Amino acid sequence: MPDLLIKNAQLPNHKNLVNISINDAYIESIDDISEKPEHDDAPKAIYDAKGYFVCAGFYESHIHLDKACILDRCTIEQGDLNEAVEETGKAKKDFTEVDVFNRASRVIEMAIKKGTVGLRTFVETDSKTEMRAFNAIKKARDTYAFAIDIEICAFAQTGLTNDLHTYE
Repeated sequence: MPDLLIKNAQLPNHKNLVNISINDAYIESIDDISEKPEHDDAPKAIYDAKGYFVCAGFYESHIHLDKACILDRCTIEQGDLNEAVEETGKAKKDFTEVDVFNRASRVIEMAIKKGTVGLRTFVETDSKTEMRAFNAIKKARDTYAFAIDIEICAFAQTGLTNDLHTYE
């Protein structure tokens, strides 16, 4: 018995709609509905794709969740890279674990709703944020692990110092 049956799905390279049987998070079978209209075993759950295209989830390979949603904290006049780095540096001094977690969570939830199944985030560790942003992103990763895979890359923006030596 499959865990999930996605019925009436459109796939590339398939002329007709298909039923997709999923068991233990793996595709068990893809059946052309014109050849096999109903599944032999009653699935635990059924989702009717209603003829819509079904595809794999998206993966975001480069994002900075620690700096997400801070535009309202920055002054933009030149619009160049130097100004962005300077304004971000000013904003980072006020980052708390709760603040970073809340902002990252907003972005993660938006990503999940749009079909993102995994992402790699770069998190700055420096004298302004110390380990606050890193710890917040670890908490966000754990909180949303049920829906998305998050890979964390510690990004030593201004170099490592003696007081920033504990990484998990």
